[in-house]
Amino acid sequence: MRPFKYGCVVSGENFCPRPELEKQLREFALAGQNLVIHGPRRMGKTSLITHTIGQMKGMRLIYIDLYAIKTLSDFCSRVMKGISKATSEVSFLKKALQLAFRLRPVMAVDPDGSTSISVDTRAAEEPESLGAVMSTLEKMTQDEKSCVVFDEFQDILNLDNARGILAEMRSTIQFQENTAYFFTGSIRNAMMSIFDDMDSPFYKSALAFTVEEIEPRAFSAFIASRFAKGKRRIEDAVIQRILQFADGVSGDVQELCEALWETTEENDEITLVDFPKALELIFSRELGGYETVVERLTPSQSTVLKALAIEKTLQPYSIEFMTKVGKTASTIRRVLDKLTADRVIFQKKSAYHFSNPFFREWLARKQ
Repeated sequence: MRPFKYGCVVSGENFCPRPELEKQLREFALAGQNLVIHGPRRMGKTSLITHTIGQMKGMRLIYIDLYAIKTLSDFCSRVMKGISKATSEVSFLKKALQLAFRLRPVMAVDPDGSTSISVDTRAAEEPESLGAVMSTLEKMTQDEKSCVVFDEFQDILNLDNARGILAEMRSTIQFQENTAYFFTGSIRNAMMSIFDDMDSPFYKSALAFTVEEIEPRAFSAFIASRFAKGKRRIEDAVIQRILQFADGVSGDVQELCEALWETTEENDEITLVDFPKALELIFSRELGGYETVVERLTPSQSTVLKALAIEKTLQPYSIEFMTKVGKTASTIRRVLDKLTADRVIFQKKSAYHFSNPFFREWLARKQ
């Protein structure tokens, strides 16, 4: 029995309760309020939404993942997949097939036994395909309370004519009073350009909702209970070290806890002595990914990134930091913008953080 899960959407006993946020999301969904949900990567946004909305009676959840979409065809396919994964009701799926006929949809059974709808790539690239898929989404949600989630919504900016696509989407969404649309994103600046830029079709179209770290006391109690379920006791000092190392990010906390569970035995008492072994296990699992990132760095990017890993308290535009890396402020700015675009780091308030704290630690140890 593995009491910790990461890298996937969790629910049930694997989900750490967040009562206040859950209450707010339920109220917004019932009111048909559109939300733009901010929060760093692996903060548990998707699990929070799917767990909360998925438990609401009389509320249909349609989850659409837009991560790394590149084409209009990708977008149409993701929407239809989200519709098909919302239920196993045959009548619902048949209706979706009929409404999306212009996209030449096909129903198929996935390896896990679930049903999905795929669309013809060539048909989905035609100009009218966007209108067809948005019309399908609208009609599939008009007869009952629904919540449509667009996850990693900022990646829609990768598409050609992103502004036109956003305008088409807005023209459909703004008249759907019975449906709540939740737009989540992990790149705050990109999300702000969609929802806070006066020239954007989505300007002020959704209420801002931020998902921060889980309250430390609640998370500490959850962690201790999960280790107890795995027949291990963990010292409070170790829990505090976990939360500090992972900066409270849910996914990273769960990954570190899983590694501690894996490197200890049943009935063990986990102490700070066990912490390095857990990190080494994670390093061994992720080494290939770390090396790939490093190999792709330019000399300037490598210098700045290594300095960020070591000098955690220094501001990257401070005189001391610029002296250490031997780079000008303009060069550092270009490097940080590129590393942010590549999702190696992210900006939170005025500071830069590694998207993967384990990579940060590994890189710092390599100096």
